[in-house]
Amino acid sequence: MMDDRIGRLFPAGGPVPVDLVIGRKGDIEEIVRRSREAIHTMLTGPRRIGKTTVCAAVCEQLRQDGTVVVDIEVPERTDAKDLLQLVVDRSNRISRSGAARGLLRVALPLIEQTLADQGIPLDLGQLAGQPGSLPTRKILALPLALSEERDQPVVLFLDELQRAADYADGEQLLGDLVDLYSGNTKVVVLVDGSDERALDGMLGAPAQFGKLVDRLILDPRISADIWRMGLAERFVQAGLELAPEALEKLIEFGEGRPYPTMTAARYAALGARKLGSAAVEAFDVQMAIDEARRHLAEDDHA
Repeated sequence: MMDDRIGRLFPAGGPVPVDLVIGRKGDIEEIVRRSREAIHTMLTGPRRIGKTTVCAAVCEQLRQDGTVVVDIEVPERTDAKDLLQLVVDRSNRISRSGAARGLLRVALPLIEQTLADQGIPLDLGQLAGQPGSLPTRKILALPLALSEERDQPVVLFLDELQRAADYADGEQLLGDLVDLYSGNTKVVVLVDGSDERALDGMLGAPAQFGKLVDRLILDPRISADIWRMGLAERFVQAGLELAPEALEKLIEFGEGRPYPTMTAARYAALGARKLGSAAVEAFDVQMAIDEARRHLAEDDHA
């Protein structure tokens, strides 16, 4: 049987499962608090520091508290159609799940009925026309319909929203979000992004997205003390003994940054597995760091 513990315990290169997040507890709690207080938030910072991980953890905690979450990964496209399709699909799925559990006593789930009343198909591919002619505002308002349908707060999470700044109809989409949700307390908008130039352009004219969101910058580094505790525990969970000097080398290499730290730790654990060893020494970690440097260099040029 394949042992997948290394991949799970040392996640690198993507969102981290909520139960494996290291060192972001305070950030998660802060954004949960903001969301409960109806503060629209934009989480920003460099690539590969855990913005999506933090926001996903926030969404998971809010779901457990009864908040409806519409989570969207903003696609890299030329216009907003695919993004709007995701809003339709996610909203309709939530609406239908409520109807299936008997929460709603209607013949047709509200989202489907709302779209039908406005002449909007579930499949936006059926709509013809140029960017800018889509019923953008009506679709972006679907989370409001969900809030009314469920009589619950809704969080609209848009991951990597800065991609929309390059859409042919991006200005319209961002402007509609501002108009719909500024001052709105039924739906709270949570967005993240890493492209500083695009984000700065969104916040100012002409999009004026800064009128909607309060910007929060995520620290790209996690303290060495937190890494010492977190990494040591991960190696124990993997059935490996990490020498104190080896632990310090990992922390020194990563300089507090999540992606390089966890990448090197993963290579160290994989190396021990390959050798059939239960101990990870400083020499093993140095080899893992060399491998991590190659990996990170390739990723930077990808």
